[in-house]
Amino acid sequence: MCKRIQLTPVSLPTEPFVKFITQVREGHDNGGAYLVAFDIVPDPIFDWSASRSRLSEVLNHLMTHHVVRESSSELRIPPSPSTPPTCNDGFRLFDQFLLHGTLANLLYNGGAYGKKHGNGRAENQFALEVCDPMFGLRYGEIWCNPNYDAWTPWFKGIAWDLTIVVFDRRTRRMWILTVTETD
Repeated sequence: MCKRIQLTPVSLPTEPFVKFITQVREGHDNGGAYLVAFDIVPDPIFDWSASRSRLSEVLNHLMTHHVVRESSSELRIPPSPSTPPTCNDGFRLFDQFLLHGTLANLLYNGGAYGKKHGNGRAENQFALEVCDPMFGLRYGEIWCNPNYDAWTPWFKGIAWDLTIVVFDRRTRRMWILTVTETD
């Protein structure tokens, strides 16, 4: 199926996406963070999975798609989900209404040596400003699937590993956020 699916990389504007990743990286300076996006051409198998809240079942294959691997070369993604390490079974369905809170948490708490400032209100507001152009705050039209496993050699394999895949059903855009850190 994944060989058939056509993905087109999307260039991300500086505001707010590059600014967001820069701030996440500053809080995870012993690791890193990346955000990429892809438009997905209609495909009957992918669409069937997405329409039945079963996107997590195909994500391990999508994450090794050659376009994702080429667009995220820093992550050293394996060529297939059967090549260890793998993201098999690591993705799970997540309450999409908690997404901006998770992004705010990344900004506020950072990694092992993150320095908290203020009460988190600014980070929460900025997370909403990231989610708005990402999917128009149409929470009911997205699937959100996190993975806390070190599924590529890029991840550090401890508490701060996170991959979040967001799929916007209306725009057919898939967003992939990866974050890692070590102490």
